Amino acid sequence: MLKVAQWISENKYIQSLIGGLMAIMPITLGVAAVAVLINLPMDGWQYFLRYTTDIRYHAQEMLEATQTITALYISFTIAYTFTKNEGENGVTGGIMALASFLILMPQTIPVLVDGEVVGAAAGLARNLLGSQGIFVAMINALLIAKFYTWLMTKNLKMKLPEGVPPMVAESLSPTFVAMIMFSVIFAVRVLVAMTEFGTVFAMVHETVGGVVMGFGGSPWAAIGVFSLMAFGWFFGIHPSAIMSVYMPVMMTNGIENQEAFLAGLPIPNMHFSAVMGSFSIGGSGATLGLSLIMIALAKSAHMKAIGRVAITPGLFNINEPFLFGIPLMLNPLFIIPMVGAPVVGGLVATVFYHMGFYNNMNPTIAMPWVMPAPITAFFVGGWLQMIAVLVVIVAQAALYLPFFLLADKKALKIEKETTAKA
Repeated sequence: MLKVAQWISENKYIQSLIGGLMAIMPITLGVAAVAVLINLPMDGWQYFLRYTTDIRYHAQEMLEATQTITALYISFTIAYTFTKNEGENGVTGGIMALASFLILMPQTIPVLVDGEVVGAAAGLARNLLGSQGIFVAMINALLIAKFYTWLMTKNLKMKLPEGVPPMVAESLSPTFVAMIMFSVIFAVRVLVAMTEFGTVFAMVHETVGGVVMGFGGSPWAAIGVFSLMAFGWFFGIHPSAIMSVYMPVMMTNGIENQEAFLAGLPIPNMHFSAVMGSFSIGGSGATLGLSLIMIALAKSAHMKAIGRVAITPGLFNINEPFLFGIPLMLNPLFIIPMVGAPVVGGLVATVFYHMGFYNNMNPTIAMPWVMPAPITAFFVGGWLQMIAVLVVIVAQAALYLPFFLLADKKALKIEKETTAKA
């Protein structure tokens, strides 16, 4: 497991994916304040927004221009990260990937009348810039960045006189490389158009994207993935190794939810989002419930001290004090609750999902990962979703309870023996 995790953490393609996806976090979090503001559950405020001003319209336009065209942003950021890590001009690599992504995209949108196509209008389909373009954007960005950096090592740079300003020379030097790359992209577009798929987007969606989403896009797959993350963390393998591989699935489902919500349609992946909010409450292994029972029930000095120190960071989903202080990591007493907590959380969230507690979910609202889970749940889905998350915490605490009591009893016994020897 450690070798696999090390390979993932050191793989330059996965590192570029992680860096590129993390680079767009300011967009997601930056618009969260507006998303919360226009969805405050106050009748007077909602009436004011809906019937008195155009604020809601402008806010929705802003959300659509940021959260639902994520594929467009990551086309640049992933390629930028890869190219920069390879020692070439990151901006040029990013621009090349972004241009290639747009070249591969259909440049017209069908015009429908009574459900029948009657013509086409110039434009870019928003769904291809969002959920249905995520996999194309990632694959294209990595391939273009790799192709660009490889060609730049083949001495194909345009040679300019020494008197040319460095900025001009740097922008013109990849001219021949760009000609080669765009010729290849053009050939790919034409060849794919000759197939039954018609476009690269349809080909990827029906092959790679369809398989990945069909296997990993269900709430049950999410439960399995996060249990595997907790299992690896028990042995000292950081969850980011697995998270980086699963990130495209999470992002695609999330953007599909945002697109549907902004279009006034039913949210397609609400169950998936519901269970996602139950996995890491307090940190990997869902240890917030454990911190609460430690504060209330610990008898040994060791557990009391860890509980006092760890409760505050635990509220903000930072649980290293538990992992290394109890310890949870490599402690046979805690492998069952660590791996089982995501399962319990996912099952409890599923029950509340079917009871309708997540019906008011607003997927356009995003909170930083350090925000306490109940507060995030309240802003995203209101009081009912907050109640569901609180019950999840109680259920996960109940799972940890018998194992904690055994560990506390063992620690208390050791302390008494040490005191007696002293």
